[in-house]
Amino acid sequence: MSDIDEGCFEAVRSHLQQAFPDWRLDERWDSARATHTFRLTKHREPVHLLKVSREVLGDNRPNDLAAILKHQQVAQALRQADRHRLLLCSRGVEAI
Repeated sequence: MSDIDEGCFEAVRSHLQQAFPDWRLDERWDSARATHTFRLTKHREPVHLLKVSREVLGDNRPNDLAAILKHQQVAQALRQADRHRLLLCSRGVEAI
């Protein structure tokens, strides 16, 4: 993970924390799937999961990633996803 700019992780954190200000944010790297998982929890609310592929994290600068998150309306998509689980990959946002 050392080859990914920490600012990219911060861009995702910032996007999610702005959209879900009073939710707890946890994260972890899933090496088997080459994704970084951001998990949002709040009492009496369904868990929201956003997985961001390594290629999206590694191929973009932090400012570009922030723009992608905004353009793809990731926070809104996460709220509306059937199971509140999404993957952000090079193809865009996909339900998982």
